[in-house]
Amino acid sequence: MKKPKIGLLPLYIALYDKAAPEMRPAVEGFAREVAGLFEKQGLDVIAAPVCAVEPEFKAAVASFEEGGADAIVTLHLAYSPSLESAAVLAATKLPILILNTTPTLSFVPTIEAGDGISYNHGIHGVQDMANLLIRNGKRFRIFTDHYIYSNVIERVANAAKAAAAAHALRGTKVGMIGEPFAGMGDFDCGAEGYEALGIETVSCKGLRPDLVSDSDIATEYELDKSRAEIRCSYEEYAKTERVGLAVRRWLEDEGIGGFTMNFLSAGTLPGFDTMPFTEASKAMARGIGYAGEGDMLTAALCAALLRSFKHTTFMEMFCPDWAGNHIFFSHMGELNLNVMERRHIVMRSFKYADCFEPTTMYGIFRQGRATVVNLAPIGPGKFRLILASGRMIDLPDNIGGFENTIAGWFRPNIGVNKLLEQYSIAGGTHHSALVYGASAEELSVFADELGIESVVIC
Repeated sequence: MKKPKIGLLPLYIALYDKAAPEMRPAVEGFAREVAGLFEKQGLDVIAAPVCAVEPEFKAAVASFEEGGADAIVTLHLAYSPSLESAAVLAATKLPILILNTTPTLSFVPTIEAGDGISYNHGIHGVQDMANLLIRNGKRFRIFTDHYIYSNVIERVANAAKAAAAAHALRGTKVGMIGEPFAGMGDFDCGAEGYEALGIETVSCKGLRPDLVSDSDIATEYELDKSRAEIRCSYEEYAKTERVGLAVRRWLEDEGIGGFTMNFLSAGTLPGFDTMPFTEASKAMARGIGYAGEGDMLTAALCAALLRSFKHTTFMEMFCPDWAGNHIFFSHMGELNLNVMERRHIVMRSFKYADCFEPTTMYGIFRQGRATVVNLAPIGPGKFRLILASGRMIDLPDNIGGFENTIAGWFRPNIGVNKLLEQYSIAGGTHHSALVYGASAEELSVFADELGIESVVIC
């Protein structure tokens, strides 16, 4: 899978090449160091030469555009006069992410004043440039802190990844297995909505479990034994897995980036003989988006986010824990394996459709900071991105009756009551994605790149 890509733009002033040419190697070294830190965050980096005058900025931005960058990250190595760069940056369609940092952590009276000031005064160059960008009508995001002794590099990287995810949404092919859940309307954006987002949709005419060999199933069984406790017979496992691998074959044959299945449709489509929940969990771990009940919009959202954030999963808010300030997250049997812990495969009772009972992999959401991401239709061809950050909590070893479910408890950064109120006031739907390790602020760049409104709840 292609990595998100940034163009790193180091800004400098031509005056210093005349007055203090010995500075150039040091600032170039700082820019290389920062580029290396972004690469460690999983980004491809197009590193421009240090730029001081307009022709250099034009060449650098052209190289980013031609190289397929998802965003431009600016880095002020010193004060840089804004009229050299602002018009060039305002003209590009690439988002601007300003890394507002300096080499020195502690700037105190004991520092060598001459060298200290020369290498650490880029912040007023940022102020100059930001003012001109605003006056030129160019949006930007700014991230400010020390590049080593904070998480500012990660924050910028996540924002760049969010931009890459938005770019990936357009052109995504989303598959539908079965029919949409009758009467479930919040995520239905219609053909106009899919066209506005650049999403291609395709319906499954039928699956081919007969093309799945016994050897294919045996290979998958050995793999699943290494990642889950199997508490069903091989025969039970194989019966469901044959359908799951047929789904996988269909996804691969059609070049599908995200898909959805309606559990009520199981048994109504050729080859769709049961609900292969576990294949949905495995597909998300492979980077294929997913959503339940015929929700092609959230499946496309998950697909786009998985382009940049492998710890993304489909989920629903189920039940509030008012006393503990948590919300219980779950779904019938789908959770990205990358965020699923305590995995086990069992035969489950399934009375919702005329099909045989499937085996399903269950587990819990792993703990960690995470953000709810919801793409909500708010009118014909119009959308809003709703974001709420918090933390999936650590669970005790014994979770009682929740063992054979998909289970996790989310503690939002604000009260559950306020989150639920603001979420519905903003129009949030009942299907969402959950992204680990990125904040609402960082992920809101996704909305910027789609040209839609974002609502950050917490």
